[in-house]
Amino acid sequence: MSRRGGHITLFTQLLTAPETTCGDSQGADAGAFARVLDRARAAEAAGIDALLLHDRQSASHDPAGDPYFEAGTLAAALAVRTRTVGLVAAVSTEYALPYHVARTLATIDHITLGRAGWQPITAADPHASANYSRSGTESAAARHARASEFVTVLTGLWDSFDDDAFRRDRESGVYFTPEKLHTLDHKGECFDVAGPLNIARPPQGHPLLVHRAADGDDFAFAARAADVVLLPARNGQDPVRIRESVRDQVRAAGRDPDDVAVLLDWPVDGSAGAAGRLRELFDAGAADGFTLLAPDGAAGMAHEAVIALAAAVRADGPGELAAQGGATLRDRLSLPRPTGRYQTV
Repeated sequence: MSRRGGHITLFTQLLTAPETTCGDSQGADAGAFARVLDRARAAEAAGIDALLLHDRQSASHDPAGDPYFEAGTLAAALAVRTRTVGLVAAVSTEYALPYHVARTLATIDHITLGRAGWQPITAADPHASANYSRSGTESAAARHARASEFVTVLTGLWDSFDDDAFRRDRESGVYFTPEKLHTLDHKGECFDVAGPLNIARPPQGHPLLVHRAADGDDFAFAARAADVVLLPARNGQDPVRIRESVRDQVRAAGRDPDDVAVLLDWPVDGSAGAAGRLRELFDAGAADGFTLLAPDGAAGMAHEAVIALAAAVRADGPGELAAQGGATLRDRLSLPRPTGRYQTV
């Protein structure tokens, strides 16, 4: 059985493509952000817990498949125009640098009062490598090692300040306690980062790490570092056993499996009774929630199909209360807030 109080966690990718691929010159690009904002707000109103903001570091063969916006910038723009939905930006650990990413995500977490997340992307992309003076020949093991060190650096930078470092006490005249600022001094295989970060500790401690696990290396990385694990839909496999396998790997990595949410992909096809089926799988312990995958076709109609299913799930069973403004993404998913590595009582 699930432990999350009956609340089915729902994620979905925020579609940024135009409503249709045909029409006049104004149909595709005019008001692109307004279109995406409308979709984000509709997802929020329907009870989606978090939006996955896709990104890539090179142009695709089909421009329709390219993201309209850089994910971090889009998250920052949506941060001030939404109230409850989480914003999970894709970050390529191959082509980004940890200090810059740490500052960006910490800023978004502060702007949203704790709704930021990130999805590390470790996949090889030779076209992106050509854009970043990289060879593109790194092995999968090397990419995952870089991603693991990337996470270590990010979490260390986010812990630069203790939670109570800034007292801002007018009566005593104490604004800041210097002893509660910590230098990272990380020296690793891929990164040398002195620190500290020049932004206070994020509201969530660490913005939520969301990882899609598709192979053994992905599962091992997720077990060590992820707060939310996204699992692909696999025909003929028992989802309960798959979730328990993930939880076993988390436990073997020395972590509490209840500190990690496991979400199963669910292709949205408009079939009757889908909301009830998701509730059955959730109650059976197959997943802590689902990533609703938009159907193929025009983006506008695909988005509406996802919204319809999300709304049906929220109306279907107990524990599906509307999210309250001010709650962090970790609060919403019943995930713990990490304690700073240097924090003392």
